Amino acid sequence: MVSRAVGRMRGAVLSSAIDSDCRDRVDGALHDLERLERHRIVHRLLTAADEQRRRIEALLVLLRDFNPKDAGAIDQSIIAEAGLLFGDIAAAAELGSRLLRQSCQLRLASERVHENAQKTNGVQSP
Repeated sequence: MVSRAVGRMRGAVLSSAIDSDCRDRVDGALHDLERLERHRIVHRLLTAADEQRRRIEALLVLLRDFNPKDAGAIDQSIIAEAGLLFGDIAAAAELGSRLLRQSCQLRLASERVHENAQKTNGVQSP
């Protein structure tokens, strides 16, 4: 992940930078890079979760053919197909849920990093 690479760069650059103003600017730029990378990843996770939502919508359209009240029209193949559709819906819902949890965790981590950076730089959070 980019955070590890940025951490290594931060260690190398900040330990070798003699000028504190230069160190502060480099540190700020690295924090910005981490923030932008986290934002990009969160966006990708949310987009992937939305793809699962759209997949579920499409599967629900296919599931309309399953009507247990019309016992005469239901045969074994319709029951089998409906079972597969329910399984696909469950899998898409589980994946969408996991993607949303990951995006929340990454957002929280990003907020903590931002707050820690502000405390380190002596800036109070609003």
